[in-house]
Amino acid sequence: MQILIANIPIEVVKKNIKNMHLSVLPPDGKVRVSAPVTVSDESIAMFVRTRLGWIRKQQEVFEKQPRQSERQYVSG
Repeated sequence: MQILIANIPIEVVKKNIKNMHLSVLPPDGKVRVSAPVTVSDESIAMFVRTRLGWIRKQQEVFEKQPRQSERQYVSG
């Protein structure tokens, strides 16, 4: 399932866990929330909204990281 909060797509994965977990994943800053099966979608949205500043900060860090150029094969 995917939701959109403040123009940020959030991937929501419901699992058999106790607590919600928020991740900003490299290399492009994709956001994922792992949530218990029993938690409502509204609660997940509120959880993400309270952490928007942290999410944006992490995404900026990923954008500023230098990317490795694509490797080319050169015969010896």
